[in-house]
Amino acid sequence: MDFGLTGSRVVDPTRGWDGPEEVWVQAGQRVGPHETTVTDGTGWVSGPGLVDLYAHSGEPGHERRETLASLAAAAQAGGYQRLTLLPDTRPALDQVNILRALHNTWASPVQLGLLAAMTLGQAGEQTVEAGELAPWVVGFTDAQPVGNWRQLRNFLEYVQPLARPVFVYAREGQLTQGVAREGATALALGLAGVPEVAETSGLQTLLALVRLTGTPVHVMRLATAGGVYLIRQAKQEGLPVTASVTVSHLIHTEDELWSLDPHLRFDPPLGSNLDRAALLAGLRDGTVDAIATDHTPWTYAEKTLPFTQTPAGSIMLELSLSLLWSRLVALGDLEALTLWTALSTGPRRILGLTDDTPGAMGWVAFNPAEPWQVNHQNLHSLSPATPWWGEMLQGRVCRMWF
Repeated sequence: MDFGLTGSRVVDPTRGWDGPEEVWVQAGQRVGPHETTVTDGTGWVSGPGLVDLYAHSGEPGHERRETLASLAAAAQAGGYQRLTLLPDTRPALDQVNILRALHNTWASPVQLGLLAAMTLGQAGEQTVEAGELAPWVVGFTDAQPVGNWRQLRNFLEYVQPLARPVFVYAREGQLTQGVAREGATALALGLAGVPEVAETSGLQTLLALVRLTGTPVHVMRLATAGGVYLIRQAKQEGLPVTASVTVSHLIHTEDELWSLDPHLRFDPPLGSNLDRAALLAGLRDGTVDAIATDHTPWTYAEKTLPFTQTPAGSIMLELSLSLLWSRLVALGDLEALTLWTALSTGPRRILGLTDDTPGAMGWVAFNPAEPWQVNHQNLHSLSPATPWWGEMLQGRVCRMWF
């Protein structure tokens, strides 16, 4: 990857830098000016390639939702240099032959990381052969509310020597039977509510297990103010815990549910303005380490059902940087350096990718002033599952160097 980029605003969390700067890379390393192809990046923002901590794939099993090829194209179009897949494919990612086949099928400059299931078929019962899977994966997760805490405790002890993070969706499964956050909005709309305590009680149990086992854990899909408070306390205590929030929970709140747009159904449900403010504060002070897309492709038929019947989630890989920049950075709610840290070096640290040189991470250029419409012509994902369909967004990735 040899290139020169002049005239852009560089946001580089590896050096804590945010300002105008020329970027010259040769053989993957930052160097001084040299003979190479030079791009004029006037008006652009550039920085290390983005890393997504967890995204859903349609392939294998549901290729009508998304193929590996369309997923890779969407990631590249969104500025992601590395993509990490959740294990909920069909079959689930719980066997070495499945993991090997995915790696062999992947054909993209976007780097691929896989999260293996903790239990066979993600059923929460029989533990996978984690030692056999570890060389093929970056971590383990069942990516669903914990249904068996004893099994999770045993798994944390089992995988400790493997040096792979365990991703946990820390919610009490019996309290998650709802489609909206419990409160006035859900009550007024007649929607079954999920209380905040579903997250906070799950987190308290998880943190107790981390104290007991000492195994590093990543808390995924953090969504409540109470959850942010507990993670902040855990870090002050010195527990080996990291946490991430999804793009959707930073952009949307439950106030938008009055439309009953099925594309606004998420798991966990959208929170209040207080929750959103707490999540942003967590990003600013380092309590929340990363922002994940939780990219979830569905077909048109699957997602155009009544709100209470539609499956949760939406596509996000191609939209995340546009939405986060225009809705947070441009409005002064989040510093550019904080955002880029949560999208690049933060996820890398969680995944144990310690080489933070910009050349090794790739480089992405983003034009915050470029308008574009969310439609089939502009998206690489096969799925139209997004509340932004047909809308004009501000800001688009214009170049990537691998």
